[in-house]
Amino acid sequence: MATDQAVADLFRSWNLALASKDSTKVAALYWSNAVLLPTVSNIPRTDTALITEYFDHFLQKSPRGTIVRRMTQHYCGVSVDAGLYEFSVMDSAGNVSTVAARYTFVYSYRDGAWKIQHHHSSAMPEPVAKTPEASPAAHTDAHTDAYAETHAAARVETPAKAPTEAPSEAGSAAMLRIELESASRTPSSKLTAEQRRKVGRETVGLKVCAASQESDRSFEVSDPAPYPEVNEAAVAWAKDATWSVSGAPTAETPACTQIVVRFAGAGL
Repeated sequence: MATDQAVADLFRSWNLALASKDSTKVAALYWSNAVLLPTVSNIPRTDTALITEYFDHFLQKSPRGTIVRRMTQHYCGVSVDAGLYEFSVMDSAGNVSTVAARYTFVYSYRDGAWKIQHHHSSAMPEPVAKTPEASPAAHTDAHTDAYAETHAAARVETPAKAPTEAPSEAGSAAMLRIELESASRTPSSKLTAEQRRKVGRETVGLKVCAASQESDRSFEVSDPAPYPEVNEAAVAWAKDATWSVSGAPTAETPACTQIVVRFAGAGL
């Protein structure tokens, strides 16, 4: 039998796989005979090829999931994780919006591994005027990095490609892209030793944009951690990093991407 923490870890793995923008990595978390009933497709996805095809399109929105309410049930070799989550998604112009949805993950255990057997996700059937307040447990699930990693430095997860299409004067689509080029320090270096012990493993979602090749990059916290100092450290680290821009962005059509900045915990 799994535990509540194990289920939270499985969702964290899935959410970080989305940040990679690699559909094969996401599909690898589903069993080959899994059933995916996705949020934005009418087609049931019943094998690896169909699941991969769905995420080929969905990952273009740079999605980032946050648990709002979670309910779990555990049985021998099977766990059910159901509740409410929200997705931060970005359109081709760099505008970020939030989609409220209901979800069910059914995980099954085979050959020494837990993977997704069934995943159902559907938008809320009624208008959501205000984001529901997450319980403390749900907030922890959404923001605490449950990866048992042994690396000695914090990491930043950037999508492999985050293109923005903007019409050129000739009417063709010019590809805009902003990517992390280099960073001389880690995000954790922006925290004191006491702060690193306090916050442990955390992730912060950032939206990074550029209105031109030469202009200062803009940084917006799109998925905050529960500690203000962690959000501030993520922005400070991103401002010190070097970002490369492709294409000819403007104030009306900036080059934007979403990244996940990961803090690896105490001792760094």
